[in-house]
Amino acid sequence: MQVLVYDTHVNTKSGEYYHFDVLVTEQARHQAAQFADAYLRDIGVSEAEISQQRCDFCHSEMANAAVRSSIEQQGFAIIPMQGCPSGD
Repeated sequence: MQVLVYDTHVNTKSGEYYHFDVLVTEQARHQAAQFADAYLRDIGVSEAEISQQRCDFCHSEMANAAVRSSIEQQGFAIIPMQGCPSGD
């Protein structure tokens, strides 16, 4: 499965920084920002707390098993990086 990777950066009004990737299929490319917002809500960041947010296409790659499973279950996958809970 080929996926598109959207590099996402979020700054909150309180100074927190979140960096994560949103991975989607070609068919869901227009929903990447919505999926980023859903992830932020899941980790407890509300829209009112966000001062700046970018969700930019970065590259495409082959999905590994975990990414494929997440996309099949919920339509997207998240790879947490800086400031994000690991999800473990």
